[in-house]
Amino acid sequence: MVKEIGSEFWSDGPVKCNQAYLLSGRTALEFIICDIQKQYSVRSVLLPSYCCHTMIEPFVRHGLAVRFYDVYMDERFGLSVDIPEICEQEIFYYMTYFGFVQLHGLNFEQIQKKAAVMIEDCTHSWLSRNTCFEADYRYASFRKWTGLDGIALASKQRGVFSNLPQAYNFSYSMMRKQAAAMKRAYIESGIGEKKRFLELFEEAEELLERDYVGYGASAETIASFFQLDTVSISERRRANAEVLINGLSDLPELKLMFETLNDRDVPLFVPILVLNDRAGLRNYLIDHAIYCPTHWPLSAYHEGITKRAEILYEKELSLVCDQRYCVDDMYRVVKLIRDYYKR
Repeated sequence: MVKEIGSEFWSDGPVKCNQAYLLSGRTALEFIICDIQKQYSVRSVLLPSYCCHTMIEPFVRHGLAVRFYDVYMDERFGLSVDIPEICEQEIFYYMTYFGFVQLHGLNFEQIQKKAAVMIEDCTHSWLSRNTCFEADYRYASFRKWTGLDGIALASKQRGVFSNLPQAYNFSYSMMRKQAAAMKRAYIESGIGEKKRFLELFEEAEELLERDYVGYGASAETIASFFQLDTVSISERRRANAEVLINGLSDLPELKLMFETLNDRDVPLFVPILVLNDRAGLRNYLIDHAIYCPTHWPLSAYHEGITKRAEILYEKELSLVCDQRYCVDDMYRVVKLIRDYYKR
């Protein structure tokens, strides 16, 4: 039989590329660590002290020693880092916070000379113009920016990924979609019970905590991601953040983690440090239907961070400024916070 050449394709053949869409940020980080261990000899990772336990756990699970560099508030320079001597065969992990690119104390030229591999976590800086250096790997999760039920992006600077994940965590996705639909019905029409969709969101995150490895994002979610109007999202978030920063800058009971919004910033949240009784302010806002998260809870994985690094965990409160809301909503938040301290 003569081998036919041309006409329609009958299969795609092996797919190799330098990007992969995955279920979550932790799934993407796990995927990157596996790729690193195939290509590099690494023994440890140097992580920022200010991070979620989900950023630490995958390294521990892969047998890498974890060290921390201090992330702390400096009275003169604001949010700052203190980088120790980088060890041989060590991964350096870098991120900026809350969509603000200001971070004092980094010397990328020196870090690049010594680190075996560099990972940039772009989750907070997704829409910010932050191109300080070329990391070997980058990843970002988009859930807190958009509400999409399960998508993160991993990329590598040199070479390609092989063995892209084909599995899909259907249970997690359906829980998130169902909970989001229930919340929409509750917010827009007063239908249903708030307790139920909150429980369903929690069940979904508990499932992800147990089972996050090796899952790709669904085609539907990827398509929705590409349809996002990132210009509109950026403009709304910047306008909202301006109101919060300008409206709270003079309160002595608070300290803005970032006192200005520069041209490169697109905020994920506007983080403030509540100098005394964070729980009191947070509960007061909850009583007025304003729900602000804290970043992050300390965990057993954070053992060894310094006292000055712990302060961020103890005092930070993230003010919501996303595209669901307008500047009038932000003026309401400012007024409530100012009223709280007038009592």
